[in-house]
Amino acid sequence: MENSSQAQAELFGQYRDQLHQFLLGLLRNGAEAEDVLQEVFVRLVETWDSIEMGTVRGWLFTVAYHQALALRRRRKLHDSALEELWARPVWQADLAGSADEQAMLDESSSAVRLAVQSLPQAQREVIERRMYRNQRFATIAAEMGCPLGTVLTRMRLALKKLSQVLGE
Repeated sequence: MENSSQAQAELFGQYRDQLHQFLLGLLRNGAEAEDVLQEVFVRLVETWDSIEMGTVRGWLFTVAYHQALALRRRRKLHDSALEELWARPVWQADLAGSADEQAMLDESSSAVRLAVQSLPQAQREVIERRMYRNQRFATIAAEMGCPLGTVLTRMRLALKKLSQVLGE
Protein backbone atom coordinates (compact mmCIF):
# COMPACT_ATOMS: atom_id res chain seq x y z
CA MET A 1 0.00 0.00 0.00
CA GLU A 2 2.85 2.37 0.85
CA ASN A 3 4.47 1.76 -2.54
CA SER A 4 1.25 2.53 -4.42
CA SER A 5 0.75 5.77 -2.47
CA GLN A 6 4.30 6.80 -3.23
CA ALA A 7 3.90 5.91 -6.92
CA GLN A 8 0.63 7.88 -7.08
CA ALA A 9 2.30 10.90 -5.48
CA GLU A 10 5.16 10.67 -7.99
CA LEU A 11 2.72 10.51 -10.90
CA PHE A 12 0.85 13.49 -9.51
CA GLY A 13 4.10 15.46 -9.30
CA GLN A 14 5.20 14.35 -12.75
CA TYR A 15 1.98 15.14 -14.66
CA ARG A 16 0.26 17.82 -12.58
CA ASP A 17 1.56 20.86 -14.46
CA GLN A 18 1.06 19.32 -17.92
CA LEU A 19 -2.50 18.28 -17.09
CA HIS A 20 -3.26 21.65 -15.53
CA GLN A 21 -2.13 23.49 -18.67
CA PHE A 22 -4.13 21.09 -20.84
CA LEU A 23 -7.26 21.66 -18.73
CA LEU A 24 -6.78 25.43 -18.70
CA GLY A 25 -6.76 25.32 -22.48
CA LEU A 26 -10.01 23.36 -22.53
CA LEU A 27 -11.90 25.12 -19.76
CA ARG A 28 -10.45 28.65 -19.73
CA ASN A 29 -11.04 28.76 -15.97
CA GLY A 30 -8.36 28.14 -13.35
CA ALA A 31 -10.71 27.03 -10.58
CA GLU A 32 -12.51 24.58 -12.85
CA ALA A 33 -9.18 23.26 -14.16
CA GLU A 34 -8.09 22.60 -10.56
CA ASP A 35 -11.38 20.85 -9.80
CA VAL A 36 -11.09 18.59 -12.84
CA LEU A 37 -7.42 17.91 -12.08
CA GLN A 38 -8.42 16.79 -8.62
CA GLU A 39 -11.10 14.51 -10.10
CA VAL A 40 -8.54 12.97 -12.46
CA PHE A 41 -6.25 12.04 -9.61
CA VAL A 42 -9.16 10.75 -7.54
CA ARG A 43 -9.98 8.44 -10.45
CA LEU A 44 -6.33 7.42 -10.62
CA VAL A 45 -6.40 6.38 -6.97
CA GLU A 46 -9.76 4.62 -7.37
CA THR A 47 -8.66 2.58 -10.39
CA TRP A 48 -4.99 2.23 -9.48
CA ASP A 49 -4.88 -1.57 -9.64
CA SER A 50 -6.30 -1.73 -13.17
CA ILE A 51 -4.03 0.89 -14.79
CA GLU A 52 -1.08 -0.22 -16.90
CA MET A 53 1.95 1.91 -16.06
CA GLY A 54 3.08 1.95 -19.68
CA THR A 55 -0.05 3.84 -20.73
CA VAL A 56 -0.64 5.97 -17.63
CA ARG A 57 0.14 9.31 -19.34
CA GLY A 58 -2.42 8.66 -22.09
CA TRP A 59 -4.90 7.40 -19.51
CA LEU A 60 -4.50 10.59 -17.43
CA PHE A 61 -5.02 12.90 -20.41
CA THR A 62 -7.99 10.89 -21.66
CA VAL A 63 -9.67 11.02 -18.25
CA ALA A 64 -8.88 14.75 -17.98
CA TYR A 65 -10.40 15.39 -21.40
CA HIS A 66 -13.60 13.49 -20.61
CA GLN A 67 -13.96 15.11 -17.19
CA ALA A 68 -13.48 18.58 -18.72
CA LEU A 69 -16.12 17.90 -21.38
CA ALA A 70 -18.52 16.62 -18.72
CA LEU A 71 -17.95 19.76 -16.67
CA ARG A 72 -18.57 21.96 -19.73
CA ARG A 73 -21.85 20.11 -20.41
CA ARG A 74 -22.94 20.53 -16.78
CA ARG A 75 -21.95 24.21 -16.86
CA LYS A 76 -24.01 24.77 -20.04
CA LEU A 77 -27.00 22.93 -18.55
CA HIS A 78 -26.67 24.86 -15.32
CA ASP A 79 -26.33 28.22 -17.05
CA SER A 80 -29.38 27.64 -19.23
CA ALA A 81 -31.41 26.50 -16.21
CA LEU A 82 -30.38 29.62 -14.28
CA GLU A 83 -31.25 31.87 -17.21
CA GLU A 84 -34.68 30.28 -17.44
CA LEU A 85 -35.25 30.56 -13.70
CA TRP A 86 -34.11 34.18 -13.52
CA ALA A 87 -36.21 35.12 -16.55
CA ARG A 88 -39.42 34.38 -14.67
CA PRO A 89 -41.38 37.32 -13.26
CA VAL A 90 -40.94 35.91 -9.74
CA TRP A 91 -37.36 37.16 -9.74
CA GLN A 92 -38.03 40.61 -11.15
CA ALA A 93 -37.58 43.16 -8.43
CA ASP A 94 -38.58 46.14 -10.59
CA LEU A 95 -42.26 45.34 -11.05
CA ALA A 96 -44.61 48.28 -10.96
CA GLY A 97 -45.91 49.04 -7.50
CA SER A 98 -49.68 48.61 -7.79
CA ALA A 99 -51.35 46.76 -4.95
CA ASP A 100 -52.37 43.88 -7.23
CA GLU A 101 -48.87 43.52 -8.63
CA GLN A 102 -47.35 43.66 -5.13
CA ALA A 103 -49.75 40.98 -3.94
CA MET A 104 -48.81 38.79 -6.92
CA LEU A 105 -45.11 39.37 -6.21
CA ASP A 106 -45.59 38.45 -2.54
CA GLU A 107 -47.50 35.33 -3.53
CA SER A 108 -44.82 34.36 -6.05
CA SER A 109 -42.05 34.95 -3.53
CA SER A 110 -43.85 32.73 -1.06
CA ALA A 111 -44.20 30.05 -3.73
CA VAL A 112 -40.47 30.19 -4.42
CA ARG A 113 -39.63 29.96 -0.71
CA LEU A 114 -41.96 26.99 -0.29
CA ALA A 115 -40.56 25.30 -3.39
CA VAL A 116 -37.00 25.72 -2.10
CA GLN A 117 -38.03 24.39 1.32
CA SER A 118 -39.57 21.32 -0.33
CA LEU A 119 -36.23 20.31 -1.86
CA PRO A 120 -34.19 17.52 -0.26
CA GLN A 121 -31.76 18.92 2.35
CA ALA A 122 -28.62 18.44 0.21
CA GLN A 123 -30.17 20.18 -2.82
CA ARG A 124 -31.63 22.96 -0.70
CA GLU A 125 -28.23 23.63 0.87
CA VAL A 126 -26.56 23.92 -2.53
CA ILE A 127 -29.30 26.28 -3.80
CA GLU A 128 -29.06 28.46 -0.70
CA ARG A 129 -25.26 28.64 -0.81
CA ARG A 130 -25.12 29.37 -4.55
CA MET A 131 -28.14 31.62 -5.04
CA TYR A 132 -28.36 33.45 -1.72
CA ARG A 133 -24.73 33.46 -0.52
CA ASN A 134 -23.27 33.64 -4.06
CA GLN A 135 -20.64 30.98 -3.26
CA ARG A 136 -18.66 29.28 -6.02
CA PHE A 137 -19.35 25.61 -6.62
CA ALA A 138 -15.78 24.69 -5.68
CA THR A 139 -16.24 26.45 -2.32
CA ILE A 140 -19.57 24.74 -1.74
CA ALA A 141 -18.03 21.34 -2.50
CA ALA A 142 -15.12 21.97 -0.15
CA GLU A 143 -17.32 23.19 2.70
CA MET A 144 -19.84 20.36 2.26
CA GLY A 145 -17.05 17.79 1.96
CA CYS A 146 -18.23 16.27 -1.31
CA PRO A 147 -16.95 16.18 -4.90
CA LEU A 148 -17.62 19.08 -7.23
CA GLY A 149 -19.60 16.81 -9.55
CA THR A 150 -21.97 15.94 -6.71
CA VAL A 151 -22.59 19.62 -5.96
CA LEU A 152 -23.22 20.37 -9.64
CA THR A 153 -25.61 17.43 -9.92
CA ARG A 154 -27.51 18.56 -6.81
CA MET A 155 -27.82 22.06 -8.28
CA ARG A 156 -29.05 20.74 -11.63
CA LEU A 157 -31.62 18.46 -9.96
CA ALA A 158 -32.79 21.24 -7.66
CA LEU A 159 -33.23 23.70 -10.52
CA LYS A 160 -35.10 21.10 -12.53
CA LYS A 161 -37.45 20.39 -9.62
CA LEU A 162 -37.96 24.10 -8.90
CA SER A 163 -38.70 24.72 -12.56
CA GLN A 164 -41.31 21.95 -12.52
CA VAL A 165 -42.91 23.04 -9.26
CA LEU A 166 -42.98 26.74 -10.15
CA GLY A 167 -44.13 25.98 -13.69
CA GLU A 168 -47.27 24.38 -12.28
